Amino acid sequence: MSSTETFTLGPFLVEAGGRLRPARSDQPPGFRVRWRGRVVHAVVTSDGSDGTGNGRLRIETILGRVPSTSPEPSSRLASLRTLRDLAEALPDTWTIRLLPDYQPRLDVETAIELPITVTNLVTELTTFLLDLSPYLDLMDQAGLQPASQTNIS
Repeated sequence: MSSTETFTLGPFLVEAGGRLRPARSDQPPGFRVRWRGRVVHAVVTSDGSDGTGNGRLRIETILGRVPSTSPEPSSRLASLRTLRDLAEALPDTWTIRLLPDYQPRLDVETAIELPITVTNLVTELTTFLLDLSPYLDLMDQAGLQPASQTNIS
């Protein structure tokens, strides 16, 4: 394969030099990875219709599930307190909210320049996952274990 050929890699077209563009014009490209038992969904959006210029990398994950039953009744309350404290300690660009089913969802948006290369996209996501790890340690210690995740929109 020549370095000037374009090929499809999942939801992306990979161009010369590893630059990524959306494979479909009707939806932004996204993908999922699993990190420490949690599903992390990443979506690349663009301000322009051609996939160049200013873009955003939106990352979403469910951090765990607040226990609904426990031999110790205070564990649910302690988990909720931990979430409240976590929300205050997160970086400014990270947002956490408690869903109706008591799963805390983390949303992060980062500005990126498009077209992004495969290397830069993997670097952005890897950096996020490494930054997320201490918060997942806290979730695990507070009893908010990873839940079965199949539907992050």
